Parts: sequence; structure tokens; C-alpha cells
Amino acid sequence: MSTLSERVLEALREKPNQKADALAKFLGAERSQINKLLYGPLRGQVVQNSTYQWSLSSASKSQDGSEDDANGFANTTLAKLCRYYLACLGYDESGVSAFQESKWDLDYVELSKLPATSNDLTHNEDARKLLQKKNKEQGRFELFLGYPVRIKEIQSSKSGWKGRVVEPILLFPIEAEPDGQLVIDLEFPIINQSAFKDLAKVSKDQVMNELALLEQELGIGIEGERPEIDEIAMRLQAIRGGWPWVDDIAPDASLDASGPLSEIRKSGIYNRCVVMLGERSPFTKGLETELRLLARLPKESYANTALGAWIDGREVKVSTEAQQSLIEVLPMNTEQRQAVITALTNQNTVITGPPGTGKSQVVTNLLMNAAWSDKKVLFASKNNKAVDVVETRVNALGSRPMLLRVGSKNYQSRLAELVMGLLSASSTPTEQADFEQAVETHERMVSELRGLIEESRRLVETRNQVDQCEREAEGARQRLGAELFAKSINLDIARLESRVSELKGACARADKGQAKPIERLIWPLIKGARLQSLDTSIRTHEASFREIAVILPRVEIGALHVARIYQVVEEIGNRLGDLKLSAKYLTALNGLSRVRSLEEIARLESDIQSQIARQSEMMWKLWLRIKPSSISASERRNLSKYSMVLQMVLEAGEEKLSTEVRRKYKELLRDVSHLLPCWAVTSLSARGRIPLEPALFDVVVFDEASQCDIASALPLLFRARAVVVIGDEKQLKHISAIPKGKDQALLEKYGLLDDYPDWIFSYQSLFGLAKSLIRGGDVVSLVDHHRSHSDIISFSNKEFYDESLRVATRYDDLKSPNRQEPGVRWVDVRGAVRRPPTGSAVNELEAKAVVQELRSLVLDRGYSGSIGVVTPFTPQRNLILELSREDRELSVELDRRSFMVQTVHQFQGDERDVMLFSPVVAKGTPSGALGFLSSNSNLFNVAVTRARAQLIVVGDLAECGACEVGYLSRFAKYAASLQEERLLADRDVFTTLGADYPTVAKPELVSDWEREFYRLAFSSGICLIPQYPVEKYLVDFLLIHDDRRLVIEIDGERYHRAWTGELCRRDLMRNQRLFELGYDVVRFWVYEVRDKPDECISKLQDWMSRRL
Repeated sequence: MSTLSERVLEALREKPNQKADALAKFLGAERSQINKLLYGPLRGQVVQNSTYQWSLSSASKSQDGSEDDANGFANTTLAKLCRYYLACLGYDESGVSAFQESKWDLDYVELSKLPATSNDLTHNEDARKLLQKKNKEQGRFELFLGYPVRIKEIQSSKSGWKGRVVEPILLFPIEAEPDGQLVIDLEFPIINQSAFKDLAKVSKDQVMNELALLEQELGIGIEGERPEIDEIAMRLQAIRGGWPWVDDIAPDASLDASGPLSEIRKSGIYNRCVVMLGERSPFTKGLETELRLLARLPKESYANTALGAWIDGREVKVSTEAQQSLIEVLPMNTEQRQAVITALTNQNTVITGPPGTGKSQVVTNLLMNAAWSDKKVLFASKNNKAVDVVETRVNALGSRPMLLRVGSKNYQSRLAELVMGLLSASSTPTEQADFEQAVETHERMVSELRGLIEESRRLVETRNQVDQCEREAEGARQRLGAELFAKSINLDIARLESRVSELKGACARADKGQAKPIERLIWPLIKGARLQSLDTSIRTHEASFREIAVILPRVEIGALHVARIYQVVEEIGNRLGDLKLSAKYLTALNGLSRVRSLEEIARLESDIQSQIARQSEMMWKLWLRIKPSSISASERRNLSKYSMVLQMVLEAGEEKLSTEVRRKYKELLRDVSHLLPCWAVTSLSARGRIPLEPALFDVVVFDEASQCDIASALPLLFRARAVVVIGDEKQLKHISAIPKGKDQALLEKYGLLDDYPDWIFSYQSLFGLAKSLIRGGDVVSLVDHHRSHSDIISFSNKEFYDESLRVATRYDDLKSPNRQEPGVRWVDVRGAVRRPPTGSAVNELEAKAVVQELRSLVLDRGYSGSIGVVTPFTPQRNLILELSREDRELSVELDRRSFMVQTVHQFQGDERDVMLFSPVVAKGTPSGALGFLSSNSNLFNVAVTRARAQLIVVGDLAECGACEVGYLSRFAKYAASLQEERLLADRDVFTTLGADYPTVAKPELVSDWEREFYRLAFSSGICLIPQYPVEKYLVDFLLIHDDRRLVIEIDGERYHRAWTGELCRRDLMRNQRLFELGYDVVRFWVYEVRDKPDECISKLQDWMSRRL
């Protein structure tokens, strides 16, 4: 009887290109037995290709032609860009490693055997302890399975310390599902670059090329193939025999039989398996694979995608289709509405969204309107939290989910729910009729809102016309006097002009100098009659001209001087010109007084927006109900097939599926994807979950794009026709480890320096590149800030945003520790800074003061809102965390308040009700730390804008105010000024109100016309409180009567300045908030105060008597 080895050889002779599992099945043996033979005794007689198929060595040359040349890239700009970014990644990727020994808990645990399935770690207690450590570090680490493992000796270049690190060769990400399962992602093995860079012994810019070669040889990333973990490791040893292997790869052996990994002293690669914590990497999983795939595409494959448009630098395409009315389930302001419209019609859209300006509202409405318009959209962000927020918000607005979050097994379960929901959903004729009625009602409401917006525009236009007329009539006012100026609107100026014309004619006829030659000859004969005619004309019209304060001369006929009459007539003409200007102004003012007030428009606009939001939600839910009815029979069949295959995936797990089933799963996903309009993914997890096909989506939306590198966006841009990029260049930027000089050299090496310098990896973010590719006027800026107390955002608004933000925060939504305190409070601590051995800076006295302030806030004052601490330096962060955890009573209470202490980078995208900021700057601050702060103003902007209700700065006020860090110095002075203003505002100035305008906190904001109106009201028996604070606003006057409150605004500050839609928008926002707080609001234009003072006082009296 032949041996198993002989039978294996015979099977391959009869049928070459078989995998180990197929041979095992055919020969009735275990796969592990077959692998031991193939990688062991039979090694010289058999060969294996990159798809893990085995053949006899003699047949391999003719049969194994499946591997492509690693340098077989296309000759396209895209190929150059991809190769350039792959080279950059070789510098940027640090890999995963851990110290072999430690005084504290190790960052790895050993496994005694290799996991057989993706769920094998669920009940491993050591692995779960590492998971707990990962969760405590709040986003700093990822969890990996590593096999095999390298032990490497290292030495510190600074201290000379020697030690060893543990470096897995192959990495498999581990995810924690909401149900507690630990799931190993066996679909996409990662070659650990920490080990590979050293073992491959190539220059950094060649790392990715060498990595590509190895991945091809191992069959990693090949479509439809997924080799088993044991096969990958055994093949790795076979094809890289020159590496320092200490053990033979034996996946079935007891992996820890020779003792703990921590006791090994010899460097090399061992047959060991670990679960390890690794720093989060910005480039994980399949990005490199997708970049290599893109680099092989011909130009026509990507020409009609968003990526192709960016590379070619084509002009923005604007849709010529009529845009239907937006559905606004979440109410939007003007800029948000414009952002959504632009995103749905333009090929490139850039939206600038400073902190708290409602980016998530824009994204939510954009996704819903895209689905509503039968567009397919992909939402992407670098971090999971941003994707989670959007998914939760969108799917909570309907009876069934509309947004598909792709990713781990948990998200696949939701996908199954969505598909089953589509198959089982049906609608009735009544629902269809209700939907049509809802659409009709919505259109009417939108039309009404547009009418109000147009009315606001016309009001601004009318006001500016009045201002222009008033300026033109200013000289006439002085010449005519107050009485005649006011009277001008009631005069018949046309009749007076006619009489002046008659008088001019009589003068001309009585003037010999203007007579015709024939008349001069007979002048003595006709002179008397003509002078008599002039005198008659004067007598006829003198009463009319007396009405405009002009007295015509009365002289005896014989002595009448015609020249004098001419002079008077010219004066009458000039006066009529003044009267015309006056009448024009007063007519315009009457028109302004008659139109609906800005305050009433604001009230109506607020009401209709609330109605539209409710109507949109109803319409959206009805649309979700009737939408499945439009699915065709063939589409329904494909959905049914996909549902069944998806059930196989969920129940068996992808690692147990055959290649054919996996292929069918991905094929069906392509067939049904158009029925699932909204997808969401983190930018680095699309590989294998969303087909890499050109223009698969109508739109891709990138959020927080200022932190996103360009490389990771390329595969997503390829998948879409149009792109929306949302970000804020004043927030955190994309960080790269590659030296700037090397990056420039690589850009030149790949022929990109001349035409594509703005695509440089280390300098440029996705947001920055997007802004450079479109016209400046096409950038939509969100400017209504809704998150923070005005005191908090006002500094950033001036320092970073050119005062472009409109503060619209609702103070009742803020959980303030003390509403009498300013939104920014500085706790002055005179500490000292030292430089720890690890670098940067730490201030122990300041850290202790931070913890003391936390005690005061939580334990003494009982504050229950969420709390966070942010600081620029990691050692300070660690010290504050350590001190706060040492205080057990405080630690327990802080955990109940979502407490987090982090450096600025870790706090990006998060927020708390109260934030404490520890700047660390004090006496002895190292110059390097000050230099770091000076060159990273964006970090400070992020730090302070994390606070909603209050920002408490704990630091040395004097040192910060005098330091060389410009923005910090200005902020220290700003915080001090807030305290001074609060002290002044708290003074009781209203007990001594008299006839003269009193002392107020901000006299620079008071116009002469406000002072005049105060005196006018006081003289009429009405006592006004000037410059009254209402939340973030300082209103001009407050009138209190019978427990009612009237806010009075005088347009004094903007007098003789053109109003804009921006000013109008700010006033509308303020008025809407005042209405919500129970105030009535009235506005008096300066023109009314000046020319209709009695009417202004009458309005106040009418309000007091409840007639208004």
C-alpha cells in the first residue's frame, strides 16, 4: 500500500493546481497532515502559487503563470500618484510591537494554540483584559492577533538602555462586538511593517514595493481568495527562508511548550502566537492593496469618476436639472440649505464647518435628500464616532433604517435587517394618497418660507433705499429747516415747478437782453406791457411760494429790477430741488414704516420652519413606507438571493465559507446595492466591504476632511461620480511621520512636482486639496454656531474665523455650573514647569490645581454635567489622570459624568458641558514647548471649543499673558476682560436712572441716537433700561411693564451703513431667540427716531396699554 506522500504526488500528477483542503478531502486525510507533507518532506518535489494551489515542480514552469509583475503599473497620472503615496506610507507606517518585559502589565498575551475560527478568543480572559486596557485608553490602541512572532534586540540611542521587543510578523485585527464577542478579522491579513522593514532590508521608499511582492507571493488581497492563517505562515517560511527563523512553523503544535515568550533571550522568529495592543495606525487593512489596484487601471477606467475629475483638473460640472424642494427633517439655516443644494447639483462641493455649526445636520439632510432624489451616496470619515453619530441620527428618523453602515459582523446583521425589511414591506393605496397630500402640503409651506425670505430681502433693500435717500436729503434738511423739511411730503411740487416755469417765462419776456432783434427795435413800445405782465405773474403766484418760505420782491413797476426777479426765481428752483429730495426721503420712510417688521418676519419664519420640519418628517416616513413598492420583480428576486447568502455568512462566518459562496456574496451585493441608497464607512475599512468599482455611488461625502490624508481618500473618490468635502482648516490637521524633505524628493521622483505639487502627502490634507481644486466662491461656509456659550466661541471667532460666525447658542440647553459666572473663567495658579525625561512639559502645581477644581466642581458644588480636561502635553495629561484617579471619591463621581482627560488630538470631535484647560505655560517653560505651542494654534482652537457651557482655564495668568505664544497671550487678556465686564455689569446702575443716559458696561457700543431715544422716552414718562444682557446678547433697551418685557432695538450702530443679508440674518436669529425667551421685540430705525419721534413713543405707549 502506497504512503500518504506518494498518494499526494500521484494526485497532483493527475490533477495539478490543487489546494491543500481539496487534496485532504480527496485523500481522506486532515488538511494539517497534507500541509505538513507539502511544506516538509515533499518541499523539493512540489511548488505552490500565490493562490495556494500546489503542483509538481516539473509542471510548475508551464502552469504557474498567475503572478503579475509587481511593477506592472499603468502609465497614468493616477498610477504615479498611487506609487508616490505607497512610497510615503513606507515612512508613515510604524507597525506594531511591544516590550518583551515590563515592570507593569505587558501589552501582549500568549496563546497556547492558534485560533481556528474568528470567535475563538471570545472567552479568553487574558485577551479580554487587554481589551479593557484598550477601552481605557479611549481610541489610542487597536487589538491584534499576531503570528508568528519575532524577538528583536533594541538599544536606546540616548540612554544606552538595551532590551527586547516582541514583533508579530502577521497581524489580524480583533474587534469587540456590542454583544461582547471578540472577533478576529481573518479576511485581510496585515504584514507588520515594524518587523518587515527590518527583515526586508530595503530603503524606506521601497518598502511598499517589497511589501507588494510579498503580498502577491502570499496571495494576500487577491479577489475571491482568502488563505488560512496556518497556510500563510507556512508559505511565508518557505518563500522567505533567509529570514532568522528559530522555529519551524508548526500551527498544530503547542505554541508555548518551551516556556514563556518573556524568557526567550535569542533574537529571531518563533512559532508563537500573541494577542497584542498596537497603536492605532492611520493606514490599516486594505488601503495599500486598493492603491496598487488603482495604479494598474487604464485612464478610461477612472475618467468619469470624482477621482478622474480631480486628477484632470476639470471645471466643476453643475447640474442643469431643476432642483426639487428639499426635505428638512432637521431645520436648516440659509447656509446649511445652500450646502445641501450645492452638494446635490455640483460635481465638487467644499463645505467649511467650524465647531458647533451644524455639520451633522447638513450631512443628515444631505443623505436623506440624496435618497429622496434617487441618488446613491457614501458617507466616510476617519473615525468611527463620526460615522456612528450620522448612522444613529439618520436611521432614527424613520420606521426602517435607510443608512447602511458597513464594517464588522454587527453591521452585517443590520444589513440583514434592512434587506428583510425591504422584502417584507408593502404599502396601501391610502398611504400612497397620504404621501401625495404630504408632498403637496410641504411644497406650499416651502413656498411660504421662500416668500418670507424674499420679504426679508426686500425689507433690507427698502431700508438701504431709505438710508440713501436720507443721505441725499441731509443738505436739504439743513437749508429748509425742520418744519419745511417735514412739510415737503405734503406739497404739490409739480404744481410749484409749473408756476416757477411760468414766472421764468414772464421774466424772460420782460428782459430786453433776451428779446429778439425785431422786439428790441420796438422795445419802448412793448416794455410797459411786459413789465405789467411780470408784475401780474408775481402777484398771482406769491401766495404759493410763500408756502415754501419764499417772499417775492414787491417793487414799483418803474423801478422793478428784472435781474433781482431772476435771482429769486433761481432760488425757488433750488428750494424745490431740496423739497423734492426731502419728499423722496419721507415717502421712502413712510414705505419702510408700513412694511411688515423684521421682528414679525422672524416670528413667522420660525413658525413655518418648525412646520416644515414636522411635515418633512411625516413625508419621509411615508416615503419609506411606499418606497419598497417600487422595487421590480427581478430586483426583488436578487434581494431574496442576497438575503439567503447573507444568512449563510452570518451563521457560518466568512472563514467557513467556500470561495464560490464568497464570490456569489460579493456579486449579489453589487446587484442589489442600488436599492440601498445610503452607505457609511470609515475611510480605511472599505476594502472588501464595498466593491472597488468606478462611480458606484453618485456622491461620496467626507467628514472631518482636514484630518484626512489624500491617499486614503483615493479609493473612495474612485467609487463616486461627485464629491462633498466637509472640514475646517482651523481644526486639527492630517499628521504624517515622513520627513518633509523626503516627501518632496518622492514627489519629484514620481514626476509629480511640476503639475501636482498640491497633492503632497505630508503637507496637504484632503480638505486643503479640495479647496484648491474649486473656485473660492463655490466654498459653502457654515457660520451659525450652536454649541458653546458666547464667551467661549467669541475668542475663536475673532482669532481664527475673522468674526464670520453668528453665535446662535440656546443658553437654556447649556448645563452651566453657575449662570452668573462668565463662560470663560480663569483660575490663576503660579506653578513651575519642568521637562520630564520623555520630553515636552509638565506643571505639577497646575495639575494639582486642576484636580482641586474638579473636586470643587463635583463634590462641593454638586455639578452633574459632563466634564473633560484637555492639555497640549502628554506628561501633563498623564499626571492629571493619575492624580484624579488617586482620589477614589472624586474618581467615582467623575466616571458618572463622562469624564475624560486627554491631549487635544484625542479630544477632536468630542465635547463636554464643562472643560478644564491646562496650558502648562509658567515660569521655566522649555523653549521647545513654547515653540510647539506657537506653531500649533489649531490645537488651542480645538481645545477651547470642546466646551459647551463653561471653559475653566487653570494656569498662570500673568505668564500666559506675557508669553511669546501670541494667541495664548491674547486669550489670557480676553479672559481677564470678561471678568472685569462681569463685575461692571453686576453693578446696580438702574437705581439711579434719570434724564441722561447712564453709565453702561460697553459705552463704545452706544450710538448718539440711542442716547437721544433714551432722553425722548424719559421725557415722555417711559423709563428704559439701557444695554440689558439677555443670554449672549446686549439689547439696546428693555422696557418692563406689568410683568411684560419689551426689547427695543435702535438701528444706531448701522446708521448710514448699507445693510446686508448677513446683518438681517443675525437680527432674525437674535429675535427668534428673544421670542423663545418670552420677550416682545420692536425695532426703531434711526430715521424714525429722527423724523417720527412721536410715532415711536406712541408705539411704546400702545405696547404698554396692550394695543400692540
